[in-house]
Amino acid sequence: MTPFFKIMLVCIVLLLIVGCYKDPKIEGANKISQMERTSTSEKIFKQNKDADILCVYGARFYKRDEDQEQYKQMDLTINHELGEVRKEYKDGNTFEDYMATKLQVGTKIFTIQGQMQSELLLVKLGEKYIVYIYIRINRSIGG
Repeated sequence: MTPFFKIMLVCIVLLLIVGCYKDPKIEGANKISQMERTSTSEKIFKQNKDADILCVYGARFYKRDEDQEQYKQMDLTINHELGEVRKEYKDGNTFEDYMATKLQVGTKIFTIQGQMQSELLLVKLGEKYIVYIYIRINRSIGG
């Protein structure tokens, strides 16, 4: 075996070892994020089993605001497309990022400009934009 092939073989083996390595910090953060999503979604469903919610940013939940009229006067401006719904929630599933209970897969999600940027998202349904508001869940120590 020539030195070139030996070097290539060593490089391939090293790439496989490094590429398959799972960082425990990332794995731990993913587990914490999943626990947060599960805990938050359970609290939301306890209040309203038929909630129209959307999860983005890892573990932030937004719900469709029933009073869409109030936003027409606010002149909301789209900042950028955040993404789209990747999965539709089915009863008993574990909530994931970019999953929604009522929105179809592929529905576009947008952030807005201005002071309420972190509080509101816009979702495009047909030719309309629907406002989803951030859900604040009170977290108590130990629960």
